[in-house]
Amino acid sequence: MLPLLNVVLALTGLAAVATLVLDYGFTLAPSQERVVHIVQTVILVVFILDRVLRLLLAPRRRDYLRENWIDFALIVLVVAGLLVGYRMKGRFLSAGALYVIITQLYILATLVLRGVGLNLRFAGSGIHPSWLLVGSFALLILAGSGLLMLPAAVEEAYYPKWYYDDALFTSTSAVCVTGLVVRDTGTHFTTFGQAVVLGLIQTGGLGIMLFGTVLAMAVGRGLSLRGTAAVQHMLSSEEPGQIGRLVKFVIVTTLTAEAVGALLLYPMFCRPQGPPDALITLDAVQAAWHSVFHSVSAFCNAGFALYGNSMMQGTREGWVHPLRENWQVYGVIAPLIILGGLGFPVLEDCARWGKQVLVRLARRLHPRYGHLGFINPLPRLTLHSKIVLSTSGVLIAGGAAMLLLVEPPPGPPSGTVGRHAFVMEETRQRSDWSQVRGSGRVLHAVFTSVTARTAGFNTIDMAELSNAGKLAVCLLMIIGASPASTGGGIKTVTAALLVLTVYSTLLRRNEVELFRRSIAAEVLRKAVTVTVLFVAMLILLTFLLSIELRQERSFLDLFFEVTSASCTVGLSTGLTSHLATPWSKLILVIGMFVGRLGPLTLLAGFASRVRRVDYQYPQETVIIG
Repeated sequence: MLPLLNVVLALTGLAAVATLVLDYGFTLAPSQERVVHIVQTVILVVFILDRVLRLLLAPRRRDYLRENWIDFALIVLVVAGLLVGYRMKGRFLSAGALYVIITQLYILATLVLRGVGLNLRFAGSGIHPSWLLVGSFALLILAGSGLLMLPAAVEEAYYPKWYYDDALFTSTSAVCVTGLVVRDTGTHFTTFGQAVVLGLIQTGGLGIMLFGTVLAMAVGRGLSLRGTAAVQHMLSSEEPGQIGRLVKFVIVTTLTAEAVGALLLYPMFCRPQGPPDALITLDAVQAAWHSVFHSVSAFCNAGFALYGNSMMQGTREGWVHPLRENWQVYGVIAPLIILGGLGFPVLEDCARWGKQVLVRLARRLHPRYGHLGFINPLPRLTLHSKIVLSTSGVLIAGGAAMLLLVEPPPGPPSGTVGRHAFVMEETRQRSDWSQVRGSGRVLHAVFTSVTARTAGFNTIDMAELSNAGKLAVCLLMIIGASPASTGGGIKTVTAALLVLTVYSTLLRRNEVELFRRSIAAEVLRKAVTVTVLFVAMLILLTFLLSIELRQERSFLDLFFEVTSASCTVGLSTGLTSHLATPWSKLILVIGMFVGRLGPLTLLAGFASRVRRVDYQYPQETVIIG
């Protein structure tokens, strides 16, 4: 009986998804809407009967009720809602509309609960965590591309020229928090389409397995040992007993940072936009939507913007208040990018350290807080946090200094700076970056140094950088963000360990040391492996893209675009928006997907069945250098 119920439930779930897609993704005639709503009524009845039958068939009905209490609570709420709606007799909504809303909400809630159960089954199935990670991202990308193909997601004027390869590219870019776009997000997509992109950014930035874990915890379901191992692998945590606490910290930190960021960004989007003779002001809802979208995009290091020129919007268009002239770009978006790129283990360690410092300070300042106890010795950050924080600081300052050093000083307008195959002739006559002076130049250099490591927002046109400047940005993109963050690249810790290995070799030291600690040889081997695999991927994809784009194209621009995609950054010299062939888009899609997961994750999945050998051959030296 139970296998039959499972089959019926699966088919009903597919029908439920189909009806919701038809209802909200397409423009239906009234008669078609009625048919869809009738089918949804049947689905509601099937879902309720399924729960009731399973309860009757359960050997221990009390335990079954305890484990699935939320399902039965939803059934009670549905019945109560329908009775209340009948009593109100359409005072606020018509009885039919209220019935449709309640039915669809119940179907959606049931689908979410079934998804949580499916997520727990996969997490505890024994499948290698690497394959779970790969599968979840691939499934999310395919689902996102399907939603973006719906007529409701794209503006009517653009839909006839909207193809699946564009939807797949956009979905991959959003899930992999890259930010490269083939179509302008703000003008090409409807609000529904933008919401889909934002949902893909949030889910892809944190990971679908993490969301499944949070929902499971919310409904009172625990993870199995294998499920805990899968989430532990995703979060790069070394403490399996603390997974629940870390997951809660990740969600609370993310929502708090994004909410605060949205509040601070709101005044920027309330300012008048446009040239003096065509000023417009976003209404409160539009400004709030822009604030939330850019806050989430910044913290997740996605780089998606609702403006075609990102934070440069208005500079060349002659706006009264170009976006990059607002302090929020440097005081809100940049800090959100940095926080999202540090990684959640570092944020948790810093939060714990800050709490200990505050308690210690309160204890010393006032005897009233004596019950808090005395913290001794002084709190210390972990070695991982120290490496991440110090390396991030050096990269931000060093990247800005490098850009200021290699870029030509401000001078008269020139048609040679920023000249490349994708810039229209009229825009070559004036280089914005060459006109920026003083503190503005320093601000742009610092912001570019921050965003180049993973975010993708820009306040200057990347095409206007010199070849040395583009190469410097490529170096920052390759290093990327930190482990267990929303960013890509080889990661800051890997780069730091490589430099320390070279330093230790030159000083003839047997161990790689940092902050009075030695680094294990196994960790160093992983750092070298990640770097070699990443560089090999960049070379291969650049080679393939060079073959696909046989016309006159700058090699540095091709390498820049591949690096931006593979390191999930999103900066562009203009090539991505001019990709004309599906194969060229597919090359960057592969780069974004592999770059988000990491080459080592994919290889770990392939090597999951390889046995570890316990023997060792005799050592012999070879000549190096």
